[in-house]
Amino acid sequence: MNLHIFPTPQELSQEAAAYVSRLSAEAIAARRRFTVALSGGSLPKVLSPPLVSEPLRSQTDWSGWRVFFADERCVRLTHPDSNYRLVLEELFSYVDIPRNQIYALNDSLPPAQAAESYQTTLQQVFQPDPNQFPRFDLILLGMGPDGHTASLFPNHPLLSETERWVAPIFDSPKPPPERITLTLPVINNARQVAFLAAGAGKIDMLPQVLQRDAPPTLPSQMVHPTNGKLHWFVDKAAAAKLVN
Repeated sequence: MNLHIFPTPQELSQEAAAYVSRLSAEAIAARRRFTVALSGGSLPKVLSPPLVSEPLRSQTDWSGWRVFFADERCVRLTHPDSNYRLVLEELFSYVDIPRNQIYALNDSLPPAQAAESYQTTLQQVFQPDPNQFPRFDLILLGMGPDGHTASLFPNHPLLSETERWVAPIFDSPKPPPERITLTLPVINNARQVAFLAAGAGKIDMLPQVLQRDAPPTLPSQMVHPTNGKLHWFVDKAAAAKLVN
């Protein structure tokens, strides 16, 4: 695990955006595309401003991006709760990612069918070997004050999922209750996973999640790439209770 602590949220934002742009360039050079999954919540608002500003906006080859969502609320894409709408407002509206390379929830389907449809889209784009999970270049995540990430919540049965790539949720403790989410095997198969955590609201949970000397129980703690790298980008306020 790579822990990066920054004095201010603005410096965190700048460094995280530079990291994303650098990974994008490396992936496109190696594989001619950059496959990335984004979360909602505060992440787009933290990450996007430097990405849509110079010099990163011009330095980034947006045409090579293939964008997915680590989780999505089962609402219309135009609804205020939609992660797609949030990222559209913060990122997609400012950069030239081809719209057919942005893979949104089919908002006309109920949760179970929407999850199946999204998994089919992943299969078509990634085309992994049989019995293999898709391998994202980067999955960007946030962490809730309860330690949840994507739409994987503490003590939820989905934490034990080993086969599905995308799963529906009908009982999210945070509204809206119906969602779809990437599962832990997919997240942990990524080449890179990065958490962005800023603000004093993360101060109590962060030390628990970063503790590695006990079996993990919290969803964010269970994110540990099997053959990739894990980064945490945090600000000083969130890291105030970490023991040096």
